[in-house]
Formats: sequence, structure tokens, C-alpha cells
Amino acid sequence: MKAFGKETQMIWSRETGLTILLCILFVHIFFIIPLGEGTIFGKIVFFVFYVSLLITGVLVFFENYILKIIGAVLLVLLLVGAIFSSSSLAVADNLLLILYCMMLSWVVLLRTFSAGPVTIHRVFGAIVVYLLVGFIFALLYQAIYIVEGDAAFKGLSAAGRKEFIYFSLTTLTTAGYGDISPLLPFSRSLANMEALIGQLYPAVLIARLVSMEFESSKERKKNN
Repeated sequence: MKAFGKETQMIWSRETGLTILLCILFVHIFFIIPLGEGTIFGKIVFFVFYVSLLITGVLVFFENYILKIIGAVLLVLLLVGAIFSSSSLAVADNLLLILYCMMLSWVVLLRTFSAGPVTIHRVFGAIVVYLLVGFIFALLYQAIYIVEGDAAFKGLSAAGRKEFIYFSLTTLTTAGYGDISPLLPFSRSLANMEALIGQLYPAVLIARLVSMEFESSKERKKNN
């Protein structure tokens, strides 16, 4: 167990951990949720996904015991939610998962914009945060729907997470097909906020990465 922990920490001490995280997140958002939700296989992969994130993500980066407790509680809620069906458990699970994804985003941003040359792994880290933003808003929309029901959104063909992932990503990228739309003032405000983040994040991100690469190239020229 200790050997596994050391190997995991070595992976995350290098920038390749950002690429690994992107692969995990990409497969989960674009394949597991749309195609496997509701099936036994999908639930197993869903649970394994969060276990892998908790093991290789925040729990490795942080030494704070409070964050470890949050991770443990999240795992317990996921396990209980897989056995028992309850709207209150689903909302609690979503909110705790939102908190976890926010912490993970912060950690990845710190790693992405730390001192040093801009590598492809850092670019992948920035993409990770972009996808996490879409995932966080999808969880928020789903929590609102669980509480408010059909009055929260129009055009949903089902109440599964894949519907809210689809709506969140089309909002984040400002594609806005219009087949699903928020009805409540709060859900509309969230959609507006997500669309604004979707526009500003890439612009600010690109400017920051270019600036970092420019400074890094200047340092390399001086040393040469």
C-alpha cells in the first residue's frame, strides 16, 4: 500500500499527472456518463472513476486532514447512493462532489501555472479545469432539478446526469442549441455565469500561457 502511495505521488509530482487526469476525465464525461449511465457496468465504472480521482488527485496534493475527510465522506455517499435511492442523498452527493471538483481545479491550476516552461502537459492541465467547470455546473443543474423538478428546466428528455452534462457543455461553449433551457431565475443566472466563464477562461488562459512561455524563453536565452 505504501509502495502504491509512493508511486502515485511520483506520478503527480511530475507534469504527466495532468495528462493522466485529462484522460480519466475525458473518458468519464464523453463516454461513461452518456453511454453507461443507468447500467450496472456504468455504475461500477462511475464509482471506480471517483475512487481513482480521490486517490490520485487532491489526497495526494494536500496534507490537510479536512480534505481527506471530505474525500472519505464522498466515497461513503457514493457507495450508499449506489445501494439506496434518495433525492436528499443525491443532492448531498452532488454538492460534496462540487466542492471536491473545485478543490481539484484549484490544485490543477496551481500546478499548471507554476514556475517553469510551458509544456503540453500544462496545456492539458488547463483543459482539465475547463472540463471540470462544465462538470461542476452540470452537478449544480442536476441538484436544482432534483429539488425543483420539471419547473427548473424545459426540454429535458430524461433526468439523468448525461442530460445536464450536455446542457452544461453547450452552455459553456456558448453553442446554445436551445433544446434545453432553464426556467427558474437561479438556474438562468447559473447558465449566464457559465457562458461568461466559457468566454473569459480561454482568453485569459491563452494570454497567461503565452506570457509564461515568453518569460521562460527569455530566461533560456540569457542562460545560453
